[in-house]
Amino acid sequence: MGKPSDIPFPLSSFPGLNPQEGAGRLINAFAVPLGEPSKPTAPAPQKWMGSSGLSQFAITVQTNYRGGLIVKNLSYEVFESSVITLDAAGTVNVLGPILGTKKVSIARNQAAAPDVVAVDVDNGAFKLSGGGAPVSYNGGGNLPQPNSVSNQDGYFFFTIADSRVFASGLNALTQNALTFITIQGRADVTLLRGIPFSGLMLFFTTGHFEAWQDAANVAPAFPYSRASIIDYGLIQFGAIAGYEVGFSELLWVAQDFGVYWMSPGSLSPIKVSPSDLDRLIEAQVKAGNILEAGVHSEGGYKFWRLDSPAWSWEFNITTKKWCERQSLKNGLYTRTRATCGHPAFNKWLCGDQASGNILFHDDTNFTENGAPFLYRIESGPVRNFPQEQAIARADIDFVMGVGQAVGNYRMVVLGASAGTGGVVRLTVDQTSQARTGDNVKVENVLGTTEANGVYPMTVVDVNHIELQGVPFVHAYVSGGTATDITAPVGAISPTCAISISKDGGASFDNPSLRSLAPQGKSLRSRATIKNRGQAGPAGVRVRVDITDPVYRSVMGGTISSDPREVTP
Repeated sequence: MGKPSDIPFPLSSFPGLNPQEGAGRLINAFAVPLGEPSKPTAPAPQKWMGSSGLSQFAITVQTNYRGGLIVKNLSYEVFESSVITLDAAGTVNVLGPILGTKKVSIARNQAAAPDVVAVDVDNGAFKLSGGGAPVSYNGGGNLPQPNSVSNQDGYFFFTIADSRVFASGLNALTQNALTFITIQGRADVTLLRGIPFSGLMLFFTTGHFEAWQDAANVAPAFPYSRASIIDYGLIQFGAIAGYEVGFSELLWVAQDFGVYWMSPGSLSPIKVSPSDLDRLIEAQVKAGNILEAGVHSEGGYKFWRLDSPAWSWEFNITTKKWCERQSLKNGLYTRTRATCGHPAFNKWLCGDQASGNILFHDDTNFTENGAPFLYRIESGPVRNFPQEQAIARADIDFVMGVGQAVGNYRMVVLGASAGTGGVVRLTVDQTSQARTGDNVKVENVLGTTEANGVYPMTVVDVNHIELQGVPFVHAYVSGGTATDITAPVGAISPTCAISISKDGGASFDNPSLRSLAPQGKSLRSRATIKNRGQAGPAGVRVRVDITDPVYRSVMGGTISSDPREVTP
């Protein structure tokens, strides 16, 4: 009986062109160091954490989210049919219709009352600010139809597909027909967009980008002058992100189908994508599909995400590692439901492909707006586990005792009225994670004081719950919270699923369910499976799945031909 073999869970996702050549996968999970190495030559211990869930910020009746931008105390959000604004409470104000269906670029200047402009690549520029419906903008006839807009130092910069860039007046929407330059560092390219980054304006074509800096030139001269030319272009309009305030790490997909990374103060891009991702990108581009990039941060880590119709991958800026992101749709796991991303109200907001709502990345939520959220890690092959050796046991080290004894889903009360049969009906900010029959604890409601207390509730719709058996008597005045104190399904006694592959990851056997322990119960730190047959010529791989809405963390594991437990 030999010493247990460490299970090689990957630090970055490497699915391989064929599963048998893969080195493991991380799906909605990422690896981070856990302390310091035991000695200089030893690898640092790791933990594999679950990715952040998605919570609801605002409910809309819109479809096809196209991008957003925070401007002072309002967030402008563009959808297929219209533009809305949101305040910090998630209150929706519909401004009016806008043309187009594709993702937009949005910019603002630094005027006392900022001008806000969005550009659709097919329909040109629209002024969003002013309180009314968006209006088409062409600079008084001096601006050709642009394909992107950006801003820096108080200027709007509009890119034109014919390689010209027009600059507006300083902190104004005035436009001089002579205030433009031509991006001509390379031939046979198309100018896609301008990106403000690290005090420069970067103008990306399909074959290179040019860095321009403020030269304080006086109008009608263009205010910037060219500083350098870099031979890394942009594959598609939306395949770039990271310039957003609070992120400041620029990543994009270049013309060679690789992802490149550039930090502030540098004009030397570094390729960071593995060959697995390069192949996926190339296949999607050649199929005519659209790539979209987005960013967010969680728990001190910054993530850059690339989406296609078939998949989503995330790059952890801190660890320089990749993971995959998936959401459940129609019974199948596919690309993440989150789309785009921008900072607002101390959150990272994003669109939702599964609804018209605005969500935000939330590392305290282990669901995706109430929907199951898969955590999966798959190991590479255990190389030193010989063929025909018995797989007597596998032990996985988990953070245990993660069960949730009570619920804590909090809703903000916005109003109260008489509901079905005269019971109290509360208007709340959202009900995405509330469930009919759960107990809700209502506190601090003024006016309708009969609502305060603990009662079973009925979820009426996305903004209303009813308190079962509580008659409505007094008019609502203000205030209140309603907390669902019933633990979510699966949270009281959560489990993990552990399965084994003996054919190189092509298939896995039936999973064994093991407890992650109720809240505070952590007498054991390991989950064990036993007697899984004999290892084959492709070695042994281990898969761990968690879908219950609890904290997820794995700290390694071993596999052994000895049925006896050997503590680490």
